[in-house]
Amino acid sequence: MIIELDNTHKQDLSSLRSLSAEIINEFCKIALEFIKKGSNKKLYIGASQKLNIAADKIESLVDSITYLFSECSRFMLNENDFNDTLAPIKLNDEIVEILRESYFDNRKEIRNTLQEFYPHLDHYQNLEWRLDTQIANRSLGSSINPIYLLKLITKCGSDKPIEHLLQTDPNNLKHLCNELESALNEIRTYENRLIIRNIK
Repeated sequence: MIIELDNTHKQDLSSLRSLSAEIINEFCKIALEFIKKGSNKKLYIGASQKLNIAADKIESLVDSITYLFSECSRFMLNENDFNDTLAPIKLNDEIVEILRESYFDNRKEIRNTLQEFYPHLDHYQNLEWRLDTQIANRSLGSSINPIYLLKLITKCGSDKPIEHLLQTDPNNLKHLCNELESALNEIRTYENRLIIRNIK
């Protein structure tokens, strides 16, 4: 999997070509600080005076490196995917190596930091089901009444798993499956992927 960078990020990252390895390393450190502690305008102004580059240009470049690191960390990109993500920008090998080394040295820490900002919602762990059927009773004779019993197990972080017992009939279950399939198809559309990418 590769991360699709938008034109702004591509332009910012392509400007790394004109910078020395030492300065690129400095930008990577600032980006990592940004991920851990948030934006620091004083840092940008100090770097601007030191490097003789406009503060807003530094901020934009740091934002792009931060985006690259956080997205790659979120999807746990391997070395080849990281290289493929940067391939369209056509950076030289030295710059790619600096970015890759900075990312892989701090990937776990970036991921842990980002997880603190996400809401801790229950996640699916397991689903067990059983079909119960009443094939007859005294008053109705031979009527078949199937019922699905579901045991949904969810987990939130490192907490103990939670069991949810549910009961439904085949018509409701089929309707639920159709709605979930429809939602999955909807989320795969180009417009929704753009929205999700910007939300995350």
